[in-house]
Amino acid sequence: MALLKKRAHAFDMHVQDMTLRITASPDLYEECRASAMQFWDQLHSFALRNQRFGTSKLPVELADDAPPLMMDIARKTALAGVGPMYAFEGAVTDYVGRFLASQSGEAVISSGGGYFALTRKRTKLTVFHGEEKDDGLAIVVDPKFGQLGVYTTMGRRDLPVESVDGLIVLASSCTLADAVGVYSLGLMAKPDPLKKTLAYLQSIEGVLGGIVIRGGDIGVAGAVEIAA
Repeated sequence: MALLKKRAHAFDMHVQDMTLRITASPDLYEECRASAMQFWDQLHSFALRNQRFGTSKLPVELADDAPPLMMDIARKTALAGVGPMYAFEGAVTDYVGRFLASQSGEAVISSGGGYFALTRKRTKLTVFHGEEKDDGLAIVVDPKFGQLGVYTTMGRRDLPVESVDGLIVLASSCTLADAVGVYSLGLMAKPDPLKKTLAYLQSIEGVLGGIVIRGGDIGVAGAVEIAA
Protein backbone atom coordinates (compact mmCIF):
# COMPACT_ATOMS: atom_id res chain seq x y z
CA MET A 1 0.00 0.00 0.00
CA ALA A 2 1.29 3.46 -0.85
CA LEU A 3 0.02 6.46 1.06
CA LEU A 4 -0.04 9.96 -0.37
CA LYS A 5 1.55 11.24 2.82
CA LYS A 6 4.11 9.16 4.69
CA ARG A 7 2.85 7.94 8.04
CA ALA A 8 4.99 8.10 11.15
CA HIS A 9 4.07 4.70 12.58
CA ALA A 10 3.24 1.32 11.04
CA PHE A 11 3.47 -2.14 12.53
CA ASP A 12 2.52 -5.71 11.67
CA MET A 13 0.12 -7.71 13.79
CA HIS A 14 -0.41 -11.45 13.36
CA VAL A 15 -3.84 -12.96 13.96
CA GLN A 16 -3.70 -16.72 13.37
CA ASP A 17 -2.67 -16.99 9.68
CA MET A 18 -3.44 -13.33 8.92
CA THR A 19 -0.94 -10.47 8.91
CA LEU A 20 -2.41 -7.02 9.43
CA ARG A 21 -0.31 -4.00 8.49
CA ILE A 22 -1.57 -1.23 10.75
CA THR A 23 -0.88 2.48 10.55
CA ALA A 24 -1.43 3.80 14.06
CA SER A 25 0.34 4.64 17.30
CA PRO A 26 2.44 1.66 18.49
CA ASP A 27 0.93 2.29 21.93
CA LEU A 28 -2.27 0.70 20.60
CA TYR A 29 -0.59 -2.56 19.57
CA GLU A 30 -1.58 -4.64 22.61
CA GLU A 31 -5.14 -3.34 22.62
CA CYS A 32 -5.45 -4.00 18.88
CA ARG A 33 -4.16 -7.53 19.23
CA ALA A 34 -6.44 -8.30 22.17
CA SER A 35 -9.41 -6.94 20.23
CA ALA A 36 -8.53 -8.93 17.10
CA MET A 37 -7.94 -12.20 18.96
CA GLN A 38 -11.19 -11.83 20.90
CA PHE A 39 -13.14 -11.41 17.67
CA TRP A 40 -11.23 -14.21 15.91
CA ASP A 41 -12.04 -16.62 18.75
CA GLN A 42 -15.71 -15.65 18.61
CA LEU A 43 -15.79 -16.08 14.82
CA HIS A 44 -13.97 -19.43 14.88
CA SER A 45 -16.08 -20.76 17.74
CA PHE A 46 -19.32 -19.82 16.00
CA ALA A 47 -18.16 -21.40 12.73
CA LEU A 48 -17.38 -24.66 14.54
CA ARG A 49 -20.85 -24.77 16.09
CA ASN A 50 -22.54 -23.77 12.82
CA GLN A 51 -20.81 -25.69 10.05
CA ARG A 52 -22.72 -24.11 7.17
CA PHE A 53 -21.57 -20.68 8.33
CA GLY A 54 -17.95 -21.81 8.13
CA THR A 55 -18.09 -23.92 4.96
CA SER A 56 -20.97 -22.91 2.69
CA LYS A 57 -20.08 -21.22 -0.60
CA LEU A 58 -23.68 -20.01 -0.84
CA PRO A 59 -25.53 -17.49 1.36
CA VAL A 60 -26.74 -18.81 4.71
CA GLU A 61 -29.58 -17.68 6.95
CA LEU A 62 -28.86 -17.64 10.68
CA ALA A 63 -31.26 -18.07 13.57
CA ASP A 64 -32.54 -14.89 15.18
CA ASP A 65 -30.52 -15.55 18.34
CA ALA A 66 -27.16 -15.59 16.49
CA PRO A 67 -24.61 -13.00 17.71
CA PRO A 68 -25.08 -9.61 15.99
CA LEU A 69 -21.58 -9.66 14.47
CA MET A 70 -22.20 -13.07 12.88
CA MET A 71 -25.57 -11.90 11.61
CA ASP A 72 -23.84 -8.90 10.04
CA ILE A 73 -21.34 -11.14 8.19
CA ALA A 74 -24.12 -13.44 6.96
CA ARG A 75 -26.24 -10.49 5.78
CA LYS A 76 -23.43 -8.75 3.89
CA THR A 77 -22.18 -11.90 2.18
CA ALA A 78 -25.76 -12.79 1.22
CA LEU A 79 -26.07 -9.39 -0.46
CA ALA A 80 -23.07 -10.33 -2.57
CA GLY A 81 -24.40 -13.82 -3.32
CA VAL A 82 -21.74 -15.90 -1.51
CA GLY A 83 -21.27 -17.70 1.80
CA PRO A 84 -19.78 -16.15 4.97
CA MET A 85 -16.58 -18.20 4.65
CA TYR A 86 -15.38 -15.87 1.88
CA ALA A 87 -15.36 -12.81 4.14
CA PHE A 88 -13.75 -13.98 7.38
CA GLU A 89 -10.52 -12.07 6.75
CA GLY A 90 -12.41 -8.94 5.78
CA ALA A 91 -14.55 -9.22 8.91
CA VAL A 92 -11.46 -9.35 11.15
CA THR A 93 -9.96 -6.35 9.34
CA ASP A 94 -13.24 -4.47 9.80
CA TYR A 95 -13.34 -5.26 13.51
CA VAL A 96 -9.79 -4.05 14.15
CA GLY A 97 -10.34 -1.00 11.96
CA ARG A 98 -13.44 0.03 13.85
CA PHE A 99 -11.61 -0.42 17.15
CA LEU A 100 -8.73 1.78 15.98
CA ALA A 101 -11.11 4.40 14.63
CA SER A 102 -12.87 4.55 18.01
CA GLN A 103 -9.50 5.29 19.66
CA SER A 104 -8.03 7.82 17.23
CA GLY A 105 -10.74 8.82 14.77
CA GLU A 106 -8.93 7.31 11.79
CA ALA A 107 -7.32 4.02 10.76
CA VAL A 108 -5.53 2.47 7.80
CA ILE A 109 -5.08 -1.31 7.75
CA SER A 110 -4.00 -3.68 4.99
CA SER A 111 -4.31 -7.46 4.96
CA GLY A 112 -3.43 -9.47 1.88
CA GLY A 113 -5.15 -7.63 -0.95
CA GLY A 114 -7.68 -5.87 1.29
CA TYR A 115 -7.73 -2.50 3.03
CA PHE A 116 -9.69 -0.73 5.74
CA ALA A 117 -9.47 3.05 5.49
CA LEU A 118 -10.97 5.83 7.56
CA THR A 119 -9.00 9.00 7.01
CA ARG A 120 -9.24 12.70 7.74
CA LYS A 121 -7.45 13.67 4.52
CA ARG A 122 -7.63 12.49 0.93
CA THR A 123 -5.33 9.49 0.65
CA LYS A 124 -3.92 7.59 -2.33
CA LEU A 125 -3.88 3.79 -2.33
CA THR A 126 -1.87 1.85 -4.88
CA VAL A 127 -4.20 -1.02 -5.73
CA PHE A 128 -2.76 -2.56 -8.90
CA HIS A 129 0.75 -3.18 -10.24
CA GLY A 130 1.12 -3.85 -13.95
CA GLU A 131 3.93 -5.71 -15.68
CA GLU A 132 5.89 -2.54 -16.39
CA LYS A 133 7.45 -0.37 -13.69
CA ASP A 134 5.14 2.57 -14.35
CA ASP A 135 2.11 0.46 -15.27
CA GLY A 136 0.28 0.76 -11.95
CA LEU A 137 -3.02 2.08 -10.73
CA ALA A 138 -3.93 4.08 -7.63
CA ILE A 139 -7.25 5.32 -6.31
CA VAL A 140 -8.12 8.20 -4.02
CA VAL A 141 -9.77 7.49 -0.68
CA ASP A 142 -11.97 10.48 0.11
CA PRO A 143 -12.93 11.05 3.78
CA LYS A 144 -16.44 12.04 2.67
CA PHE A 145 -17.21 8.34 2.26
CA GLY A 146 -16.36 7.59 5.89
CA GLN A 147 -15.28 4.01 6.63
CA LEU A 148 -14.19 2.27 3.44
CA GLY A 149 -13.37 -1.36 2.66
CA VAL A 150 -11.29 -2.10 -0.42
CA TYR A 151 -10.83 -5.48 -2.09
CA THR A 152 -8.04 -5.88 -4.64
CA THR A 153 -6.50 -8.84 -6.43
CA MET A 154 -3.02 -7.45 -5.80
CA GLY A 155 -0.88 -9.95 -3.89
CA ARG A 156 -3.47 -12.73 -3.83
CA ARG A 157 -2.24 -16.18 -4.79
CA ASP A 158 -5.48 -18.12 -5.28
CA LEU A 159 -6.82 -16.26 -8.31
CA PRO A 160 -8.16 -17.66 -11.59
CA VAL A 161 -5.22 -16.34 -13.62
CA GLU A 162 -6.92 -16.35 -17.00
CA SER A 163 -10.10 -14.59 -15.92
CA VAL A 164 -8.89 -11.21 -14.66
CA ASP A 165 -5.72 -9.11 -14.56
CA GLY A 166 -6.94 -6.76 -11.86
CA LEU A 167 -10.05 -6.16 -9.77
CA ILE A 168 -10.79 -3.41 -7.23
CA VAL A 169 -13.98 -3.14 -5.18
CA LEU A 170 -14.82 -0.19 -2.92
CA ALA A 171 -17.52 -0.82 -0.34
CA SER A 172 -18.84 0.36 3.00
CA SER A 173 -16.95 -2.47 4.77
CA CYS A 174 -14.14 -4.95 4.16
CA THR A 175 -16.61 -7.79 4.76
CA LEU A 176 -18.80 -6.66 1.88
CA ALA A 177 -15.85 -5.77 -0.35
CA ASP A 178 -14.34 -9.26 0.05
CA ALA A 179 -17.65 -11.00 -0.66
CA VAL A 180 -18.34 -8.87 -3.73
CA GLY A 181 -14.78 -9.37 -4.95
CA VAL A 182 -15.12 -13.16 -4.79
CA TYR A 183 -18.42 -13.14 -6.70
CA SER A 184 -16.98 -10.74 -9.29
CA LEU A 185 -14.09 -13.11 -10.00
CA GLY A 186 -16.62 -15.78 -10.86
CA LEU A 187 -18.36 -13.44 -13.29
CA MET A 188 -15.04 -12.65 -14.95
CA ALA A 189 -14.76 -16.28 -16.04
CA LYS A 190 -18.01 -16.04 -18.03
CA PRO A 191 -18.74 -14.60 -21.51
CA ASP A 192 -18.90 -10.79 -21.80
CA PRO A 193 -17.17 -10.48 -18.40
CA LEU A 194 -16.60 -6.72 -18.13
CA LYS A 195 -20.23 -5.80 -18.83
CA LYS A 196 -21.61 -8.39 -16.42
CA THR A 197 -19.14 -7.60 -13.65
CA LEU A 198 -19.65 -3.83 -13.84
CA ALA A 199 -23.44 -4.26 -13.85
CA TYR A 200 -23.16 -6.52 -10.80
CA LEU A 201 -20.99 -4.01 -8.93
CA GLN A 202 -23.54 -1.28 -9.56
CA SER A 203 -26.39 -3.45 -8.29
CA ILE A 204 -25.12 -4.23 -4.78
CA GLU A 205 -26.19 -1.99 -1.91
CA GLY A 206 -23.14 -0.72 -0.04
CA VAL A 207 -20.74 -0.98 -3.00
CA LEU A 208 -19.40 2.47 -3.89
CA GLY A 209 -17.62 1.43 -7.07
CA GLY A 210 -15.10 -0.81 -8.70
CA ILE A 211 -12.50 -1.24 -11.43
CA VAL A 212 -12.03 -4.30 -13.63
CA ILE A 213 -8.83 -4.81 -15.64
CA ARG A 214 -8.51 -7.50 -18.28
CA GLY A 215 -5.81 -7.31 -20.90
CA GLY A 216 -5.92 -3.83 -22.40
CA ASP A 217 -9.50 -3.20 -21.24
CA ILE A 218 -10.39 -1.26 -18.10
CA GLY A 219 -13.97 -0.90 -16.85
CA VAL A 220 -15.02 1.53 -14.10
CA ALA A 221 -18.24 1.49 -12.11
CA GLY A 222 -19.56 3.93 -9.52
CA ALA A 223 -17.69 6.53 -7.49
CA VAL A 224 -14.07 5.61 -8.08
CA GLU A 225 -11.51 8.38 -8.39
CA ILE A 226 -8.34 7.23 -10.12
CA ALA A 227 -5.27 9.08 -8.87
CA ALA A 228 -3.17 11.05 -11.34
